[in-house]
This record gives sequence, C-alpha cells and structure tokens, in this order.
Amino acid sequence: MIDEKEVHLEPTSSEDWKNAKCDKYDYLIAAFCGGIAGLVDVLFVGDPLSSALKQHADKAADYFIMRSAQFFWKNDQRTVGKSRGMPQNLTQCISYLEQAFPVNYDARYANDLLDLDEGILGGMTPRNHHLLALAHSPDVVGLIFSIVNQFMGYATFVDKGKLIHAIPRKSSGAIPYMQGSNLLSMLFCGFVNWIGHIISDIGGSSSTRRKGNTRGTGVPIPFYEMFLFCNFGDIDGKAFSETMITVFEEGYDFRFGAAMAIPVILEELSIRVIWVIRQKFGRGKSWRECIPSKQHADLRIMLIVGNATLCLVDGVDAAARGILSGGNLVTFICRLNLVAWVRLVILVLRELRIRYGSVVLNVLGEFLDSIFSNIET
Repeated sequence: MIDEKEVHLEPTSSEDWKNAKCDKYDYLIAAFCGGIAGLVDVLFVGDPLSSALKQHADKAADYFIMRSAQFFWKNDQRTVGKSRGMPQNLTQCISYLEQAFPVNYDARYANDLLDLDEGILGGMTPRNHHLLALAHSPDVVGLIFSIVNQFMGYATFVDKGKLIHAIPRKSSGAIPYMQGSNLLSMLFCGFVNWIGHIISDIGGSSSTRRKGNTRGTGVPIPFYEMFLFCNFGDIDGKAFSETMITVFEEGYDFRFGAAMAIPVILEELSIRVIWVIRQKFGRGKSWRECIPSKQHADLRIMLIVGNATLCLVDGVDAAARGILSGGNLVTFICRLNLVAWVRLVILVLRELRIRYGSVVLNVLGEFLDSIFSNIET
C-alpha cells in the first residue's frame, strides 16, 4: 500500500510545459469555444450595414469622443481660438477637436491639393480620404507619416499602390499646425496633435454628423491601409486595393473593427479560463503554474484550434452570404472578421517561430523585403 501522505507533487519544469501535449478534451474545448464565438460573430457582428454589435461600438465611440473633447477643453490654456463654452453635444465636440487639432493632411478631394497630375487621387472623396491619407491610420504607420507631414508641410496619400506627396491648398482647410520651441517639444506636440485629430475623426466629421442620421466615415482599422499597396488582380475591373477601398466605404472602419474583436476576445478568454481550471483542479498544478502564458505549448495549440474554428465558421458564413448567394467580393469581405483572421495568422506564425526559430524569421524577413521593394514613391 502506498501512503498518500508521502506522495508529493513535483513542480512542473519549463521543459515539461514546452513539450506539453493536448488531449482530446483540450481539442474539444477549444473547438467548442471557437464555435460559440463563431456563432456570436455570425449572429451579432455580421457586416457593417446590419451588425448589432456595431451599433453599440458606434455609441461607445461617440461617448469617447465627447468625453475626450470635454477633457481637452478643460485643459486648453489658449486665450485665442478656444470656444467660450464647453462643447456639449457630439457635433460641438467634433467641431472643437477639429479646430483644436488641425492638420495639413485632411484634404477631402484631389482639388484640395496642389500640383497633382491629371487622374492622380481622382477617386478621393470624403468617404475614403481617411483611408487614402496615411496619417489618419491609428497605428505606427499613421504616427510616422503624421509627424513627417506636419514637419515637412505636405500630405502623403496612397494611389494605385504608390505614395503620393502633395501640398494642400490654403482654401482646403488642411493647414500645417506644428508647435514647440525645439525638436523634442515639436515631436511631442506633433504626437498630441495626431492623437487629437484621430479622435475627432473616429466618428466622422462634424459636417456629416450634423445631418442627423449619417453615421460618418471613421478612421481605418490599424494597418488596414497596407491593403492599398496591393495593386494587383482584376476583380470586376478593379484592382484588389480598389476593392478594399470600397469595403472601407461600406463602413468597415475602426468602430466596426472594435465590434469584430468581441468574439475573438470571448473565444480567447473562455479557452484560457477553462485551461486554468483544468490545470488547477484536474491536474493538481499550483496557481502559479496555472498562469496562462505562451510558454505553455498545450495552451498555444488550444488557442490556434479555437481561433481556427472561429475563422472557419466566419468564412463559411461569408462565402454563403457573399458569393454562393449571388453576391460579390465586397459583400464577402464585409462579412469576414478581419480581426479573427489576423489573430489566427499571428498565432500560427508565433508557433512556427517558437518551434523553428530563426528559419521562420529569415523567411518572413525576405517576404517583407520583397513587398516593400515594390512600393513606389
């Protein structure tokens, strides 16, 4: 007989976690969580025109804009140019932010820019100029181009896969606005100016929101602007980059991206919580060992399986509604959960990097170099 009092659980080593395997229950749990998240995506996210969660995301964005504008107004030390009363409604808040954080890259039409050849940026309108102007992107690409544009006095756009630099006309309202007494302070002011202008554009411009029922064109999802360099293919007479511009015009913006992130977060949190419970009460691990992190190989595989299941459900729904039912590619892409697919790619690449190390990094480096070498200025 073995005395149970003499049995001690040895702590799990890092090598054990590295080689941990998923059992059939792990796979079932991951697939179940991904399937439930997929149903949430199909039923409540859908496309930008019919999404139920998008309406809540829009309201949250409007609330954030109003609170941000009121915060900036309270801390605005200007004696000239500041509105006398605190902005109260959404239109007033957007107007205040537009006035307090003007930039030189906010042109809405090609006619707002100087010295452009005929046909360049001919398709730019108020519905897509937040996408075509790189500085409007809420990511590191947008930050870099915003600082450069504010310093140099020109605006940078993407047209047919090419970078276009143009100087705005004075009548366009897109004016340079760089403060600061030295390089460091100018960089800080440029960063704050970029943040404030992004916030003013999340819910659309004041002129469009003043009309009442108009949702307004927001800013793109982070790194969505990279699709503009995909100037290839022939989809109903359009390149892939032009198709992605049309998708953005349908409402596939940052607010809809926040709605798409909800089922992804739901899937990952549910898998992590169930994994912790199984490790603690099913396998007798200590709470310290049950902290979910990327060092646990079985958890990483569960996340990949769960996210792949979510993407499978999402992809089947998009194909059924967008292509098989007689729709088009724009409808198909609008039904795709871009956040979920990007998350799946990141998880897979991370797993490949962990398992194969520098080989994967070298291949990715060569791939990115080949992409950037084809970008023309």
